[in-house]
Amino acid sequence: MAVTVSISEAAEADVREAFLWYEEQKTGLGEVFRLHFTEAVLRIGSAPLEIQVRYGSTRILFLNKFPFGIHFVMRDGTVLIVAVFHTSMSPERWKHR
Repeated sequence: MAVTVSISEAAEADVREAFLWYEEQKTGLGEVFRLHFTEAVLRIGSAPLEIQVRYGSTRILFLNKFPFGIHFVMRDGTVLIVAVFHTSMSPERWKHR
């Protein structure tokens, strides 16, 4: 069941911040992060209901090789990514989005 995936402005900012941080650590590492993020978004879009519900109606898919979780909700048959948080951050932060 493929669905449309939208990314909130706040989640886009999360991705941009992580990308820049990884690029500062090592040139090209931000691109590797972005690749893993894109692959995860494609996985979410192809089978969102297979991803575990973690908080209320929020599902989280954790990236491979990077300590980030993509927090998303289903609305009217579409996926809305609301946050992309480092796993060390409190899950309570996404609720403010």
